[in-house]
Amino acid sequence: GEVLIVIGLSSAVAAIATAIATLLLWRVTAVLAEETKRLANATGQPQIVVTIRPNQWTMMYADLIVTNSGNASAFEIKIDFDPAIKAGHDGEESFEMPLQNISLLRPGESLSSDVGRSYPLLDQRCRITTSWKRNPTVDEREELSYDFTFGDIRGASQLGAANPLVKIADEVKHIRDDWKNIAAGHRKLMADIFTSADRTREKREREGSRKAMMKRIEKEQNENGTKSLIETTSAKRQKRARKSVI
Repeated sequence: GEVLIVIGLSSAVAAIATAIATLLLWRVTAVLAEETKRLANATGQPQIVVTIRPNQWTMMYADLIVTNSGNASAFEIKIDFDPAIKAGHDGEESFEMPLQNISLLRPGESLSSDVGRSYPLLDQRCRITTSWKRNPTVDEREELSYDFTFGDIRGASQLGAANPLVKIADEVKHIRDDWKNIAAGHRKLMADIFTSADRTREKREREGSRKAMMKRIEKEQNENGTKSLIETTSAKRQKRARKSVI
């Protein structure tokens, strides 16, 4: 009887331990599933950021840039400036900021637009609010708000073009403009061409230089031979004179 009681108690303890282990496993699985879902949402989330930056051609003008810095597409994007930014070109009234409604931006995609001169924007501050849909079939929207000022670039300067491709494009433009004037006949093209006549003249000059050098060498040899003969004759005379004295 005692053996049966012990066996029964062991079975009960084993059943309880199995139930507890199953409960813990269920809990761990639920937490893991929740974290996996949260990680998937975090890694597949769009992020719409709006900024104003100097134009890549010149810092005297500014561009409005809207970028999807996330890794998922954003739909029905809306942008709001509070208060509204006053932008425009010289001699023109300020206009409403562009790109405030965008239907779609893919991950890493950007849209930009010229907003006129930079200096009127330096003293302006505003709060930018961007909102978008992750799924175009649902009404839920995500939102991002932050304070922004263009005055961060006050006092900044740059030497040459910020992008080397801009420098290359500028050089190509100059070449195109120069060639356009030549093609239209407004400017003449000077070309230095090496013809057969030039080759004949060059050959004649080389032959003349060679003959002049040979004559100079021959003259030097003759002068050296005459000098040697004079020295030899003088030595013989001196020798005969010494013999006569003796």
